[in-house]
Order: sequence, then C-alpha cells, then structure tokens
Amino acid sequence: MRRGRLILAVVAGLWAGPLTAGTPAARLLAPIPADETRPAVETASARIDPPARVSAPRPPEPADRDSFAFGDKLKDLWGKATDRRGLQGDHAFDALISPVSNPLLFEDPRSTTEVRPLFLYQKVPATQPNFGGGTVWFAGGQVRVALSERFSVVLNKIGVVNVKPAAGTGFDSGTGLAELWVGPKYTFLRDEEFGTVAAAGATFQIPAGGAKVFQDTGSLSVVPYLSLAQPLTKTRLGTLNGLANAGYAFSVNKDRSDYFSANAHLDLDVLNARRFYPLAELTYTQVTSNGRERPGISGEGRDLINFGGTGKGGSLTGAVGGRVKLTKSLDVGAAFELPLAGNKDFLGHRFTVDLIWRY
Repeated sequence: MRRGRLILAVVAGLWAGPLTAGTPAARLLAPIPADETRPAVETASARIDPPARVSAPRPPEPADRDSFAFGDKLKDLWGKATDRRGLQGDHAFDALISPVSNPLLFEDPRSTTEVRPLFLYQKVPATQPNFGGGTVWFAGGQVRVALSERFSVVLNKIGVVNVKPAAGTGFDSGTGLAELWVGPKYTFLRDEEFGTVAAAGATFQIPAGGAKVFQDTGSLSVVPYLSLAQPLTKTRLGTLNGLANAGYAFSVNKDRSDYFSANAHLDLDVLNARRFYPLAELTYTQVTSNGRERPGISGEGRDLINFGGTGKGGSLTGAVGGRVKLTKSLDVGAAFELPLAGNKDFLGHRFTVDLIWRY
C-alpha cells in the first residue's frame, strides 16, 4: 500500500514538472511591493532613465511664410531696419561730402535730413546783350527730409533772387521770391562695403516767384535726374571721392526753356581725417529748346533764372573750392566758378557758399 502511494506521487511529480516549466514567470510570482523587494545595490542599467521626448518646432504655415517673405521685400525697398531714429538721415556714408557749385541742380545721392542755407553771387558778363553786365544773387536754402535710408523729400530751392542789370539797359533792378523747387528722391543703390551710393529723383520747378526777377516764367518744368557717389582710390594723402549727376528739365507748355545739365565732382579727404576736402567741379548745360515767354532775351540763367528766352546752345564751367567738416553734423563749403567753353550767357563768374546742418 505504501509502495503504491510512493509510485503514484512520483508519477504525479514527473507529470507536473513540465507544466510548471512552461508557465511564464509572471503567472508563477505574485506582484511584490517595491519597498519590500528593492535590492540594496542598484545596477548601472537600473539607474539610466529613458531619454526625454523633445517635440520638434512646428513649421509655419505656407501662406504665412509667403506673406512674410513678400512683406520683407517691400520693407527692403523702403529701407532696412536700422538704428536710425525718426527722420534721421543715412550716416553709413559720412566719409563723402555734398557738392558745392550748382547746388540747386547737383543733388547728393544720399538720403539725408538736413538744412542748408545758401548764398550765390554771380557777375553778368558785360558782353551780355540784354543786361550789359550787372549782377544776380540768390539767398535762401534747401531742406531735405529722410523718410528712410532710401526715400527722401527734397526742397531744392526756396529763397529770394536779386537782379541788377547795368544802367541804361532798359531792365530794372529788383528783389523778389525765387521759384519753388521740390521733389522726391529714391536711393536705389547702397553698397556700404564699396561706398557706392546712387539715387534717382524728380524736381518740380514751380514758377511761383516774383515777376521783376523773372521767377514766374511759364507753368511748370519737371527735372528727372540720376546721381552717383563713389570713393575712387585711397592713398597716404587721403581718399579721392567722385560724384556725378545728370538731369533734363522739360517744360509742360513750352513757355520755359528746356535744358540738359550734367555735373562732375572730385574731392580729396585729406589724410583720411574727414575734416578738410579740397574739391574741383565741372558743370555742363545744354539748352535744347528755346522758351516762348521772353524771346527778346538772349541766353539763359541756368539754375537761377529760366527766362524762356533764346538761349539755345551749350556752356561748360569749372569750379574750385573746398568743404570743411566743423563737427559730425555741421560743415561749410565754398567754391569759385568760371566759364570754360561755350556760351557764357549770364555767368561771368560765380561765388557759392553754404552751411549744412545734418541730422
């Protein structure tokens, strides 16, 4: 009996062994609390935490990206974001200077905010058939306002004109308001690395001045122009800078004379100190169409007077002078100008002086 029970137990154990060997450990072991089973020594693998999940930034919507790109292009045309304040001018090219002679037509390509008092004194040649000599002078100024580093508004001419013909010519002396010249300017090229600046603009010559001094001729002239400035070469003596300008004045009703004007300027920044600039300038004027307002007057008055006379022909003048920068925002210039070739018209010689306060 005992032997039978022993055999039965052995058979049952042999049969249960394979069953328990094939059962997963999770089914064989009940869950054990962590504080009761935590080992005294942790393995290195147990101390390593899984890496934190980092969510990638969401890309902008295609529509928004396109709109921002288009807006940036428009902002770049208007002027890139800079540290300039309000109506402050562009100071990236302060090593350059503004021209002195023919200031009413010879426009600086930079976008600046400035006030520029001007005085021009001109001697009329004795050979001029209408005035027979005498003098013409202009006292006034210019105002420029930079809306950005590219766009500016220019008040080219505001002031008074005095005309004093020689005695016995039949023309009276007088003083009166000058024409009003104003227009926009766009600096389309600004290369700070090479110092190149270029601008395009248009000046509206409004004959709202006095009749005694011939500042009421016709209705309107429009003068589109281009201007360029560029440092040319740097030496131990200083940096040689160049400026150029060209424009064409055409009247809307042919009462005023039409003319082409071109200007060239060279200056030397002595010892690269940005203090003293001796300069030389050339001005060429070609009257292409006579006006109908005063056909009895022979010659034209360039930037000071548009007689609407019979002044067809060209003239070349040259000027020498200099500009001194008194402070970073204030400089003074002066130049003496003489005719070199072509028609002298009303210019025997001219002296120009200005003062520029720049913001």
